[in-house]
Amino acid sequence: MKRIYSLFVFLLLLCFGAQVKAQSLPYVLNSASGSGKINNQLYDFSIGEMTLVQTFQVSNTSLTQGFLQPFLIIDTQAEVSIVNNILTPNGDGKNDFFVIKGLDKYPNHKLTIFDRGGRMLYSAVNYKNNWDGYVNGSALSEDTYYYILDLGGEGTVKGFISILYKK
Repeated sequence: MKRIYSLFVFLLLLCFGAQVKAQSLPYVLNSASGSGKINNQLYDFSIGEMTLVQTFQVSNTSLTQGFLQPFLIIDTQAEVSIVNNILTPNGDGKNDFFVIKGLDKYPNHKLTIFDRGGRMLYSAVNYKNNWDGYVNGSALSEDTYYYILDLGGEGTVKGFISILYKK
């Protein structure tokens, strides 16, 4: 039973490709001494008890308390998220700024905001989530504006922002 379990674990490790060092149970050789060749490697052995230490190459797995647990690697660096694309810059602390989460993962990003006619109104390298709908000290009118977020060679995000003033 132990040999079947060892073989099962060995096969799982081979199929999934992390580097794991495993020590097998002692084997007792009852035959005469000699040598053997397995996978182009020469093994010399003699009568008696020996312990084999084997190294296997496995990837995307975690070996914990004797159980092989595959896991998925998720690349979270590939995302930024727009918290809210509606600005109400009236000083009430709600939606007063255009906020983009995840920008810290893209140190060379650039945000550019345009009006309907394509005129650039605002531009910032390494944007700090501080645009409040004002350009040169003047509030923009209620309207829809467009942005391009260049992630510094890692992609581009495009979208729109609506500015509304609560009365």
